[in-house]
Amino acid sequence: MMKPIHVLALALMGAPAVSQDREPSREQDQIVVVGEQNQPKKQREEIQEFVRALSTEEWDSPMTRFEKVCPGVLGLSPAQNTAIVARIRAVAAAAGIAVGDKACQPNLRMVVVPDKDEMLQLLKSKHPVLFRDYDGRPVEIVKEDGPATAWHVRERLDRRGNTLEPSESGVTYVDFDGASPRVLALYRPVAMGSMILIEQKGLIGLTTTQIADYAAMRAFTTIYPHRLSRSNAPTILRVMDSRIGDVTPLSLTQWDFAFLKSAYSVPPYSYSSSQRSRIRRAIDKELTADGSRK
Repeated sequence: MMKPIHVLALALMGAPAVSQDREPSREQDQIVVVGEQNQPKKQREEIQEFVRALSTEEWDSPMTRFEKVCPGVLGLSPAQNTAIVARIRAVAAAAGIAVGDKACQPNLRMVVVPDKDEMLQLLKSKHPVLFRDYDGRPVEIVKEDGPATAWHVRERLDRRGNTLEPSESGVTYVDFDGASPRVLALYRPVAMGSMILIEQKGLIGLTTTQIADYAAMRAFTTIYPHRLSRSNAPTILRVMDSRIGDVTPLSLTQWDFAFLKSAYSVPPYSYSSSQRSRIRRAIDKELTADGSRK
């Protein structure tokens, strides 16, 4: 049986290209993050809200992460597609996320479309497998008012790295040894693939770097967009909600990059509550150290 991510790649390879009135400009792939001074008294509270918005797994599950990522982009000009793919690969490598070779089968797809809701319904009717995790459970797609939507297709790996599948009776059996389940989870969710649909109108005025960094953050986190409004943290994730003339980050912010680096370095089978605690400390340490250097 073909895994969902393979079907996803095959389904989207034939997606029609679209154009924009104002094309995003090309940028270099050097990873530069935007720092910003903050009041120490408020910093920890803002970090807590930021991490809570970007990692939405329940306490009894580790955070979802890719084992290896292979980005692909459709819907812009060939040069722009290539530039965005290169930038996402660079961001992933800099954050410590394993990246496939250039001939790998894409498991992270950013697709530019005229209407995200129409495309979402089309994919659901034509390729329902793209909306089920490997064990058959439906994926969660959070309704978004903005020009983008994203979701992950997941599988679960036990501590030995084996994919967990339910039996014919629908029960999933997990063998384990070593640390108690009170200390480490018996399995962890792994992103088999991620899809980001972005409407053309959302890209007007943005550079390829901004687009790529936004897509990277959507793919490498499990963000609930509405939770982000509770945080004042500077992040590239707000770029799709900005208007022409607004001041927006030119790339990943220091907060974004600190989150990605720490999220992909915490112990993979720790529960999310422990992982988030480590991530908060890591971000606070980096921001504080950066502030002391200024």
